Amino acid sequence: MHHWRAILFDIGGVLVCTEDPAPRQRLAQQYGLSREGLENLVFGSPVSLAAERGEASEEDVWQFVRRSLHLNEAALVEFKRDFWAGDRLDQTLVAWLAKKRSHFRIGLLTNCWSREPLTYYSTLLGLPDHSLAGAVDAVVSSAQVRVRKPHPRIFEAILQVLGVPPGESIFVDDFLENVEGARALGMTGIHFRKREDVLSALDRMLHGGRLHE
Repeated sequence: MHHWRAILFDIGGVLVCTEDPAPRQRLAQQYGLSREGLENLVFGSPVSLAAERGEASEEDVWQFVRRSLHLNEAALVEFKRDFWAGDRLDQTLVAWLAKKRSHFRIGLLTNCWSREPLTYYSTLLGLPDHSLAGAVDAVVSSAQVRVRKPHPRIFEAILQVLGVPPGESIFVDDFLENVEGARALGMTGIHFRKREDVLSALDRMLHGGRLHE
């Protein structure tokens, strides 16, 4: 049986998902964009990627969006509200992690504009700070270590904090390139598509089964 010691999860797109796509779809239509184009404006710009590396701020990202869409500050406030309106924390996944914490080291690894991702997501979703903190042992943000997944240094950073070697850890992410980056370092990677599939795969692995994708 494989000796697993740590389970690592991504946050955005895994623990926090756009459960209701309607607000973003309406917002995209309002500004003549596809939903993909809207999300790329927010997440895919050079400013956003720089913020994820700790080289710019969240405010820089939103000011880029404001300028790109010719918004005034009041319209930007509405834009941000509507952009995040459909996002929710997956309480089922959080409860699963909290339960596993008594047997495994639990970590979160995120490409995030903030050096304090738990506070960031708690504020964003209107949650108490302990909603995520109580389920995990360590959190590492790209803005903290100044590199984005799938750079090996970000994986090494959280493994060092957890005190676990790559071969005894499992990493879950919705971007395949990040999963492959973890695998290249010797971690076991799971590509997140559906919560039920991931939890089934993890339960098989943690109870002595092998992972089949």
